[in-house]
Amino acid sequence: MNTISSLLESCSGRDQILRLIYYGTLCVSDTKFCHRFLGSKLTVFCNQISECRTFLRLFDDIPMLNYTLSYGLGDEEEDILMSLCGVAVNICDQLYYPFEHVAWAADKRLLSIKSDRWWTISTICWAFSVYFSFCKCLRYFSILERRKENKRLSDENDRLELKEIAKLQFNELLTMAQCLANLVHAIHWLPSGVLWAGRLKEWQIGILGTFATVLSLYQTIFKI
Repeated sequence: MNTISSLLESCSGRDQILRLIYYGTLCVSDTKFCHRFLGSKLTVFCNQISECRTFLRLFDDIPMLNYTLSYGLGDEEEDILMSLCGVAVNICDQLYYPFEHVAWAADKRLLSIKSDRWWTISTICWAFSVYFSFCKCLRYFSILERRKENKRLSDENDRLELKEIAKLQFNELLTMAQCLANLVHAIHWLPSGVLWAGRLKEWQIGILGTFATVLSLYQTIFKI
């Protein structure tokens, strides 16, 4: 109960819970059982949660900008490749929000423009963001792997360091798995003809989203 309360008290935690509900519902909404007994009710429910998350992201620009400025050029990263990936992720994330806001405003007829192009651009930003995040994690994982060289299990200090490295690598593996699931998902929403764009079924999107969200919640709850 305390864990759930803590998650719901924070904006990021609340979004994770909404993601889990949304994608979990999407997993079952396309089944024959749900179509027979619930009709389109679950679809309406999913759409409302999605709109809620989109609206709440209207307030994410300033926190994102603050993080981007504090990150700078990634001087605290392990090497230049991690810094470049980190900067690229921040640029993509920073651009994602205003593009999505324009698309949302167009859908709500607050702007007299078509939203399709803006949704596509925001999705491209999302896809590149998770791609560069994956590359950054992969690079850090390889750096950690090199640190394990010349470590001896017979030495107490080395044993403790190896244990800490294994914990860090496990965290990176979880993050990479999230990135891969999100990348597959993001590509689905790109224009038709781009890889597997538009080919995923609702339950497949639900599984990808649920998988990524569960991993994210695991990291948050256990603070890996």
